[in-house]
Amino acid sequence: MKMTTVLATLATAGLTAAATADITSVYVTKYTVTATQFDGTVVTVNVQDLYLSSNDAADSVLNIYNFNLGPEAQVDFYQSQTAPTWSPGNLGGPFDTEATRRADSFVTIGGFEQGVLYPEQSPGSGNGIGLDPNFGGENTDYPGMDAGWYNGSPPSLAGQVGDVALPGPDGAPSGFGLGVLIGRFAYQGDFSLDGSSLETTWNQGLGTPGQQLAFTVVPAPGALALLGLVGLVGTRRRQ
Repeated sequence: MKMTTVLATLATAGLTAAATADITSVYVTKYTVTATQFDGTVVTVNVQDLYLSSNDAADSVLNIYNFNLGPEAQVDFYQSQTAPTWSPGNLGGPFDTEATRRADSFVTIGGFEQGVLYPEQSPGSGNGIGLDPNFGGENTDYPGMDAGWYNGSPPSLAGQVGDVALPGPDGAPSGFGLGVLIGRFAYQGDFSLDGSSLETTWNQGLGTPGQQLAFTVVPAPGALALLGLVGLVGTRRRQ
């Protein structure tokens, strides 16, 4: 076989592989929230919503593991007065406060309203999320080394890919792409999730094979994100 034929075959194979259904990157959107707490006091926090992006609407995220915060993200994150720490849990009624909906820190595997730039932790959002032992417990200031969380009820397809916010040039939510919300981190000061790393597993529903990849949070890709090209950044390796 001629070398040109070999190269053409390899190029075709590469294009085929690139077209497979994948979770393609991890990224954040950044904004500031001022909200009223349960006791009537007002809190202002800087928020970073953490997302996975996908190139296939059939993808469903199952878990996050080996999550490690970058050095500028190891802060005492804000927790709402009426919400469970880290697991989503808006109790509703008089406990359904603005601070819980918009400023509370939590981790999740989807399960939130899609097609919105600023997802709210409304009652029922993110139900069924479990924390693995490495997370460090519900009452930690931030996840421990190699932390993880997962969809505790896979038939619910909580991690189903859908329209989620993309970051604009300054990191603020601007436009939509396919993805899944996996966490909200809020702090009453400056911090950055850049450099934080994680691994994730996803499939396309019960009975389908799982795939795994590792990612690192990088600075907002700006115009690339608006073009839906966020998958070009953040990938480390396939498992």
